[in-house]
Amino acid sequence: MTRFLESIQSPVDLRKIPLDQLPQLAREIREIIMTTVSFNGGHLASNLGTVEICLALNIVFNFPTDRLLWDVGHQCYPHKLLTGRYKNFSSLRRKGGVCGFPDPSESPYDLFSVGHAGTAISSAVGMACADQLLKKNTKVVALVGDASIVNGLAFEGLNNAGTLNRQMLVILNDNSMSISEPQGAFANYLEHLRVTTTYEEVKKRVQHLLEQIPYGQRISDVGYHIKQGIKNTLAPGHIFEDLGLKYFGPIDGHDIPALLEKLNELKDLNAPAVLHIKTIKGKGYEWACDDPTTFHSPKPFKIEGSNVVIQNGSGRSWTSAFADAMINLAKRNDKICGITAAMPDGTGLIKLEKTFPDRYIDTGICESHAAVMAAGMTKAGLRPIVAIYSTFLQRAFDQIFQEVCLQGLPVVFCTDRAGLVGDDGAVHHGFCDLAFLKSQPGMVLLAPSDEKELIRSLDLATSLDQPSVIRYPRDNVPPQPLGEDSPWGILKTGGISRPLREGIGGGDATLIAYGACAWQALEAAKLLENEGLSVAVIDARFCKPLDGQMLERVFARNHPILTVEDHSIINGFGSAVIEHAQEKRYDARLVTRLGLPDRFIKHASRDEQLKEVGLDPTGIARSVRAAIAESRTIPTVPAPVKRAVPQMR
Repeated sequence: MTRFLESIQSPVDLRKIPLDQLPQLAREIREIIMTTVSFNGGHLASNLGTVEICLALNIVFNFPTDRLLWDVGHQCYPHKLLTGRYKNFSSLRRKGGVCGFPDPSESPYDLFSVGHAGTAISSAVGMACADQLLKKNTKVVALVGDASIVNGLAFEGLNNAGTLNRQMLVILNDNSMSISEPQGAFANYLEHLRVTTTYEEVKKRVQHLLEQIPYGQRISDVGYHIKQGIKNTLAPGHIFEDLGLKYFGPIDGHDIPALLEKLNELKDLNAPAVLHIKTIKGKGYEWACDDPTTFHSPKPFKIEGSNVVIQNGSGRSWTSAFADAMINLAKRNDKICGITAAMPDGTGLIKLEKTFPDRYIDTGICESHAAVMAAGMTKAGLRPIVAIYSTFLQRAFDQIFQEVCLQGLPVVFCTDRAGLVGDDGAVHHGFCDLAFLKSQPGMVLLAPSDEKELIRSLDLATSLDQPSVIRYPRDNVPPQPLGEDSPWGILKTGGISRPLREGIGGGDATLIAYGACAWQALEAAKLLENEGLSVAVIDARFCKPLDGQMLERVFARNHPILTVEDHSIINGFGSAVIEHAQEKRYDARLVTRLGLPDRFIKHASRDEQLKEVGLDPTGIARSVRAAIAESRTIPTVPAPVKRAVPQMR
């Protein structure tokens, strides 16, 4: 049997395939996606649901001359297979391989690197406006998931799209699922649309009825109001129509002939429009349809008969540790609530939902709303903990500033996936949370280094009367505590750090690690010990407020100090240490910052990424050696003399 995928280098080849053979091609696409994800991990169920719409779009439109914008982007695998990336698809999400999200550096068919929800409509409006001004006769399409459409930015885009006087098509891919169950009133509205007669059918029936009444213009005027009344009460999609976009659907998103017919009809429509399609998340594999949440983004798996076995790695994740700590905290404090933004599984809060369902809230993909909602709950007397990935917390910066920090409200934010996230790549790295949070007056920034420290940091954060953020990575917690128990707290001199390893006679250098990088710092110190170098290791715990007493002692040693963090070196923990040194007139030349460089890190495993940027034990040890060698060429600066401040009379 001919395999069509092997012959498709671009959509030009796709258009040569007879219509009745396209279902076979759809099966091939699903098979290669399932097989590849079973080896590499990745986004499965959502991509299985977009196969037919990707086929239809690439047949009807002339990409990349025409514009295709993806919302979130993790559902673009079929599109990649149809646009010249079939031969390399087995390298999906691996270092140097095909990216799991749209990537313009990979193909001209990908217009934006995109992994955050809500952006496609605004991007499409911008491109449509530019093409109109430049007198380009191009078509613009935005493919938006039903979970993404509730994002505030998506509504801002829709509001502006309705003012266009040219073609722009928004395809609402409605599979009645986010990553987990959809949340909010708009999800209920879409459910209503799925079971309602299509808008076109209602309009045709109304028009037919009015044509049977031969009473001239006055009746026509009455007919107009009748049609408007029916539109607003019976017909689906009037929310979009009221925003100025023509609404079509819902139609079956797996019916290729119907999709081709409708897309050809809408291709030349000289007005903004919404095409509502109904798809099945996990289409083609019953086990993926039955459990689309589990198979949204599974780790590698094996199919054993009728069972699918996901190959979970060994060790205990930071996410699991947080989930259990949350439940224990909620048992001790009935004011504790958990809030997530469409990531109950990813953040671990799904465990809280099962234990305390009335104290668990999923806002959908609405991080800004989640932050402000938490502020309102705090103002009313509760203690919400908002669990959001670091990369998504960026979307709520203004609300953290205005509604939380400016009000001095003790909301606790827990940022999973802080730092390098592995094969999701640049769109999801949590590399700048310290940079934008450190600037907020009153904000406390904490980072535990092991599971016991995570529990203590949560206890401290929920006892504070000011906002705080706890960050931890997409990784496993160390199997054993890294150091002895010591109290978490904030003194007048700053947050309390803890020593993990003392340097002999003061040591040759000191590593000050922030958060989960403490493990790598300890391993680097062990490597250097074998070379006769004695390196102290300190678990900083706090980026804000820094431990002033600890830093005074470390700078007094007058030897190299290396800060270690899984964050950009720009405005990160190391920058905070240098700022403190400048303020106290310490010799800032002693400090070497180790962290993420000023560039975007491509997808690979987290271990490969840490090695790439020099944050693995070998890389840290290499930097320590270099710092020690350099220090021997720099003249020492005497410690600042403390002068008495004259008394004013």
